[in-house]
Formats: sequence, structure tokens, C-alpha cells
Amino acid sequence: MSEEKENGKTKQCKYCKQEIDAKAKICPHCRKKQTPSGCLIAVIAVVVIIVIAIAGSAMSGGEKTNTGASTDGANSTSSAQQEITYTAYSVSELMDDLNTNAMNASDKYKDQYVELTGKLNVIDSNGKYISLVSSDDEFAITGVQCYFQSDEQKSAVKSAAIGDTLVVKGKITDVGEVMGYSLNMDEVTKAQ
Repeated sequence: MSEEKENGKTKQCKYCKQEIDAKAKICPHCRKKQTPSGCLIAVIAVVVIIVIAIAGSAMSGGEKTNTGASTDGANSTSSAQQEITYTAYSVSELMDDLNTNAMNASDKYKDQYVELTGKLNVIDSNGKYISLVSSDDEFAITGVQCYFQSDEQKSAVKSAAIGDTLVVKGKITDVGEVMGYSLNMDEVTKAQ
């Protein structure tokens, strides 16, 4: 039997400590179920952590800082920003289109420069984004996540409160039926 143990064909029962077949799932002596090794549990835990990290990374995709403006000098930046034309919408309009047909909403709004009016719903504690929802839906959860691009924008939001109506200008970077819209902000102000 010692030759079998050296070849790895036996193991010790975790409960009665008697030698059993290495592939045995139940000890023939004490009839206790043999639990998986700690290595298997560690592998499962690592896989779960990796999946969560990938999902978190995918959901924070709105952190891009490219506004389409050149940074060669002050004059080229100003002229590039003057060429941008913002189309005015309410968050309600965007959400109605998204709820009607997400694919059409993506075709219509993605990569478009917009001026949105909506109710402030979330102010991220890490200072990465705010969320605007429809003004006429008091139970709205999904809306437009607007990602900060400058400290000036963060300062403008610090004086705002949840429920305030804001006007945000920027480029819509992503459209999804679950997460709503993502937008990189160029400007944010309280509505008049």
C-alpha cells in the first residue's frame, strides 16, 4: 500500500485519517463526504474576482477625456470649440427614445454633441460623474451619466443639490438599454 501512496493513488480521509482512494468522494470507513481541496476554492474565488473586475471596468467606460479639441495652443483649442454645435434635448426625450428602441436611440445620439436639460439624480462621491434623469419621472433610475472633464465642472456641481435642474453640454459616448447614456461633459450650469 505504501507504493500506491507514493504514486499518489491514495489520500488520507480528512475526518477519520484512514487511507482511502485518491478519487474517493466519500470515505468507505467513516462515510463522510470529502470536501474539495482549498486549491479549488481559491481558483473559484480568483475567477469571481476577475469577472467582477472586468464588469466594473466595462461599466466605467465613460472616463475618456478626449473632447475633440486640439491642445497645440489656446487659439486652436478655442477655434475647435467654436465649431461644435450642440443640439438641445431634454433627458426625457432621450429616455423616451431609448425605451422605445435602444438600437435607434444609439444610432440617433451616439457621438452627437448635445445640450441636455434634466434633474440631478446622482453626484458621484469620487468626483467622476453626475447623473441626470427625466424631470417628469420622479422614480427614474436610468438616465444620462455625465463624466467630468475638468475641475471647473466639478466646482459648478459642488453648489448643486440632488433634484436641481441642470443644463449639460457634451458628447454622448455610449448608449445602452440597461445603463442609459454616457456623456463627456464640456460645460455644466444650473438651469435658469
